[in-house]
Amino acid sequence: MLCLSSVSHKVIEEVNNIQEDLEIEKTCRQTIADVPDLRTTTERFILFSFIIKQKPEFNSFTSFNKSQNNTCREKERGLVFFLNKQNRSLKRKSMLYLAHLNADVVAEIKIDDEEDEASQEMDVCNSSHCQLVITELRDKLDVILAEKKQMAFVLETTREQLCQTRQELLKEKHDNTVLIAETFQQKKLLEKYNRVSQYALEEFETLQEDLKLERDLRSEAEKFAHEMLIEQKKLKRQSQMLIQSLSPAESLQNALAEINTLTHTLEKERLEQQKQMKALEEQIHNSELKKQLMTLQRQTELLEEERNEWQHKYTKAETEAKDLRFAVEEVKKKLHQVSNPSPAALAAPPPPPPPPPPPPPSASSSNPLSSLLSILRKKKDISTEIALVEKDSSEKAPEKDIRHQAVDEMMQRIKKGVQLRPVSHTANRSRPGPKEQTSSNSAIQELKGILNSVKHSGPSPSSGAGPLSPSPKSELEKALLRRREALDTTQTNS
Repeated sequence: MLCLSSVSHKVIEEVNNIQEDLEIEKTCRQTIADVPDLRTTTERFILFSFIIKQKPEFNSFTSFNKSQNNTCREKERGLVFFLNKQNRSLKRKSMLYLAHLNADVVAEIKIDDEEDEASQEMDVCNSSHCQLVITELRDKLDVILAEKKQMAFVLETTREQLCQTRQELLKEKHDNTVLIAETFQQKKLLEKYNRVSQYALEEFETLQEDLKLERDLRSEAEKFAHEMLIEQKKLKRQSQMLIQSLSPAESLQNALAEINTLTHTLEKERLEQQKQMKALEEQIHNSELKKQLMTLQRQTELLEEERNEWQHKYTKAETEAKDLRFAVEEVKKKLHQVSNPSPAALAAPPPPPPPPPPPPPSASSSNPLSSLLSILRKKKDISTEIALVEKDSSEKAPEKDIRHQAVDEMMQRIKKGVQLRPVSHTANRSRPGPKEQTSSNSAIQELKGILNSVKHSGPSPSSGAGPLSPSPKSELEKALLRRREALDTTQTNS
């Protein structure tokens, strides 16, 4: 917008200048027609304007052209005014002279002829010379107009160039402003870096000074420490000499003082340990370990109750076994007495032995605690069952001792000549395999089966002791192997 406004102003100024030039040419022509002496001045003015217009630097000479036009106008006005004055003065003088002259003289003067000659001269001038001047001026005007068109085209091109140059200048100014801003920012950064570097140098210098001071102080401290060590050694030697020179009472007092200090320190440490123990106990009470310990204690109590029950059952079984042994011995004696007196009786088969007494009622059915314990075991989780199995395995030692005693007794009976009958395999195999809950009852049942087999066995002459002796041992070994396999399976599952 600024470029368009400036161009429009310039065009208006040029149009005004052209109009003024045309007006000046018109006035010059009029003055030439009126005054022939002014031809040279107009020609000069036209030539001067033509020379000015031929120059390429038209825009720079517009002000000069205006000033020349103004001066020409002033000169023309001055000449016209001067000529008018001269004409008036001449008329006045002529009138005066005519008044002094006689009428005859005035009649003799041929004023008309002179006017006719002047008019003829003017006509001639207007006809030939002036037409040449006019043609020349027209040619010049045509040339000037052509040059004007060229100059207008040049002006347009120059204006376009000016617009382009202005745009380029604006771009360059914008780039310069951006560069100036960047340089300003970079200067600020450089100033900051310089400040930081100055601060860093100052800190480095201070650190160097501190290092020097520390080194000096360290050297002085080492010297002072060396001197102090020497003095301490001297004082130790002197103190040793004094202690040796002191009486035994003073040495005892020193020892008592040391003992008192040691007792105080020991009491303090004991109190601290008590406090720590109390804190640990409180932590244990509050922690989950206490709960686990309580559960384990309950489990141990239950296991102890079970152990007592099984011990009671074992004592009962031992008493029953002893009674059965005495009964078996009495029966054997009777059979021996019956078999010895008559040889005919020996040939006859012996009568069948009396039926064994019924087994006593199991303590597990009569004891309510065992039923409660079995119910509790069923309700326990897998983790508690595993713990109970592990503790049952820890209680194998007394059961193994019982088994060992039973096996020894059986071997002794076999050595004495007691013939044993093999136990029926159906009774043993019909029982299910030992589990975690019935592992303790299996040993007693096996012993009862062995005793029943001993009771049923009689002194048959046909059956020898040799081939029947390994049968009870094999049954015991099988039972023990079953129990071991059951315990191994429980441990592997846990």
